[in-house]
Amino acid sequence: MSKAYVLLSNESGTEDSVLSYLNHIESVKEAHGTFGSYDILTKLESSDEQKIQNDISHGIRKIKKISSTLTLLVNEKLSFKKVTKSEKEILDKYMAQAFVIIHCSRSHESSILQELEKVPEILEADNLIGSFEIICKLAAPTYNEISTIISKKIRKIPNIKSTITLNVVENQGFTK
Repeated sequence: MSKAYVLLSNESGTEDSVLSYLNHIESVKEAHGTFGSYDILTKLESSDEQKIQNDISHGIRKIKKISSTLTLLVNEKLSFKKVTKSEKEILDKYMAQAFVIIHCSRSHESSILQELEKVPEILEADNLIGSFEIICKLAAPTYNEISTIISKKIRKIPNIKSTITLNVVENQGFTK
């Protein structure tokens, strides 16, 4: 299964419209409005890597209200997922969530992923190819608790150089 994340910046106030377009793109399995450096985070999955590339180039990048994109390709060998689909539905409804993009020292991705897996609030993590090395999704009762998890647990892991946090906007997005 091939996987990628695409971070989107769009015209102010057009998130709902962009999310509606994204919902019609086959390989887009999740899309969430976010607070942070980007307006929307999308997760694409397909058994065909070419399908993902095509959906990014001829689907996502063709949406008129999007001003820029950043594509994060996943190295499928290093990743973990802790929740089932039914558990995820409950978390989506009742918990604050965020995606954290991690830049780390070279060749330390595997050990950092092992440490991230020990953090109970982290639901899933993927090793990336390109400018950043890891993306993870976490959930907690409040955004204040997410902030504490990032500062006291994630950033304390050796060899993490920097993080970018994208807090998920409640009720703005979808999961297929």
